[in-house]
Amino acid sequence: MVLNRQNAEHINYIVGNVMKNILLIVIFGVYSVACAQKTAEQYIQSASMKQTMKDYKGAIEDYSKAIELKKNDADVYLNRGNCRYQAGLYVQAIADFSKTIQLTPQNAKAYFSRAVSYASLARHGEALIDAEKVVELDPATPNCLTLRGQLRAMNGNKKGACQDFATAKTNGDKSADKYIAQYCSGPQPQKGEILELNWPANEHWKMGEWQNKGQLQVRDLVREEARAAGWREVANMTIIKGAKGLSMDSVMKMMYAQAKNKALDAKLTFIEKDEKAVYPWIIFTIEASKFYNSTPPESQLWYIVQGKEAVYTNFRAIKKPSIPPATKKKWAAFFKTGKILRK
Repeated sequence: MVLNRQNAEHINYIVGNVMKNILLIVIFGVYSVACAQKTAEQYIQSASMKQTMKDYKGAIEDYSKAIELKKNDADVYLNRGNCRYQAGLYVQAIADFSKTIQLTPQNAKAYFSRAVSYASLARHGEALIDAEKVVELDPATPNCLTLRGQLRAMNGNKKGACQDFATAKTNGDKSADKYIAQYCSGPQPQKGEILELNWPANEHWKMGEWQNKGQLQVRDLVREEARAAGWREVANMTIIKGAKGLSMDSVMKMMYAQAKNKALDAKLTFIEKDEKAVYPWIIFTIEASKFYNSTPPESQLWYIVQGKEAVYTNFRAIKKPSIPPATKKKWAAFFKTGKILRK
């Protein structure tokens, strides 16, 4: 076959276009790879700007896109977690901080942020574990001691809390004075002798301050997760200073008489006692479904101990006409772990 000049030019044109298309495909492919790497950084920059402007929703979206392209960037997870925390998405924030810790196990910032997130969910036991880790990894982390101090106080370790606040103040933490005033001043429990009860951290108790009421010192407690819907379980610790040599039965009857003044059908049930112990004690329940002022039903399990310097009365209560048997057993076992100490 003989090619004339016109046919040759046509073939050259076709071949040229094919080569150009192949070259464009190759160039576009290379460009796309380079662009993908650059896009991750662009998303991070955009997210950072939005985070600064407090556009947390937009920042979360951009950080999420960056994570699709850079799946193991600990800083991106940390920053997205901080945005989720600011947006009130505490569970999702915890997931991001946990991923950050998985990628960088010595990351004090991630532990601190996760501790704050746990605390926002009233999961104070888990928050305290993370706060302890922050102090271990980097005690110079801003506010880490005041955070741990608050969590220690919420978990019943007031002495440790006040030590943290004092150290934080020495280190220049300006917020320490506020917490010292809140947790470490004002009325104090009985000096010399005290009943120690370690309220379970996983139950998330919110402890009030000790209040002086003449011969009495009183502390109220409420379960954190129940506060929004009104209390479902509360507790009380009361110290009757100077009360000595009382029989446990007489104290039980006194508490029952007080309940009968308020409740139409208050029921007293003795559970257990030990009058021969070094510090005699008794456990009983007072359950009521009807009150004169039409308040909801309330049932209490009491634990009372006679110390050398005071009588210690304690109860846990629920908004029910009676306490389930399993709950009675659990509460009684908890109270029996109480110890009278000399301080």
